[in-house]
Amino acid sequence: MVEPYGWSGLCFADNRHAGGRAQIVTFVQKDLVGVDFASGKLLWKLPSKTRYDENINTVVAYKDLLIFSREEQGLAAIRLTRPGAEIVPQQVWVNKDAELYMSTPVLQGNTVYGMTARQKGQFFAVDAETGKTVWQSPGRMGENAAILNLGDKVILFLTNEAKLIVQAVDGKTYSPVAEYTVASSPTWAHPLVLGRRILIKDENSLTSWAIAP
Repeated sequence: MVEPYGWSGLCFADNRHAGGRAQIVTFVQKDLVGVDFASGKLLWKLPSKTRYDENINTVVAYKDLLIFSREEQGLAAIRLTRPGAEIVPQQVWVNKDAELYMSTPVLQGNTVYGMTARQKGQFFAVDAETGKTVWQSPGRMGENAAILNLGDKVILFLTNEAKLIVQAVDGKTYSPVAEYTVASSPTWAHPLVLGRRILIKDENSLTSWAIAP
């Protein structure tokens, strides 16, 4: 039985790249696990014990890789293999500079965009194939950021300090094309994109912002 404790969201892995089974991949109290989508059977687990049992970010699926971060252990990718009867997770790469805490990264093309807990909050882009860092922003960006993929042109970073940062996805450096202050109180809630608008919740209000073409 899997103990249902923790903060992480769910990642759905299809049967082409997940040991031949459609499954849900998520963190539980002390492990990263894969659970059969149809039956709920535990298929595999990867030990993920941390000091406070706080693996919070959601796993990202890229081709046949699962990309995630365990607290204080960096960003990592595994591949599910089946050398025998059992599914076995094998590490493909790890990037110690891109350690995540609360913020879940997003994938655009073959690049992972996220916010590391290092340097008092630092945005990054990492090559999903190799795990190598493409770029890093300056530090002190905030305690947390919600990250949104708006297609093949821009990534949005919304920090807990109500800064909405627009980053182009085709660059090799951190080079925001725009930055907005969207509230006068902290913005911890994840924003919601509805068509050409984005809803942002701060401590006191919910606001709607237009997204330019």
